[in-house]
Amino acid sequence: MYKFVILCSIFVAASNADVAQTLTKRETKASLKPLSVCCDIPELADEFQLAKCSPRPPGPCEDVQCIFEVSGFLTDRNTLNKAAYRSHLQKWEKNHPGWTDSIYKAITDCVDNDPRQHLEVPCKAYDVFTCTGIAMLKKCPDTAWKC
Repeated sequence: MYKFVILCSIFVAASNADVAQTLTKRETKASLKPLSVCCDIPELADEFQLAKCSPRPPGPCEDVQCIFEVSGFLTDRNTLNKAAYRSHLQKWEKNHPGWTDSIYKAITDCVDNDPRQHLEVPCKAYDVFTCTGIAMLKKCPDTAWKC
């Protein structure tokens, strides 16, 4: 019986040390990574849209601009097709449970308003997409939070 108690004590101590070590690594490691890496936001475009714009055009605007044009999210280079983008986000949300608050925030902040992200060159697609990412990050579900 004495040996059994000792073995159980060793097992419990080893288990607790392993859990404590894992928690310590995750909780104490400092980082200056952008918060955007902390929320694991699934891909917002579908495979067709991505394939049409691959290989990725260079520059901060051209890649997002291509996907927005292929997707019908723009009525012209500088005008968001609000109905199309809103519909896309709502469809995406139905396929990604837990993201309802994020999508609502993205629609409120980025579709219902006219966001400007102040890229050196005006780029409506970049403005809206960056706004969407920020809105989703602000309402990132706990299940997608990695930091």
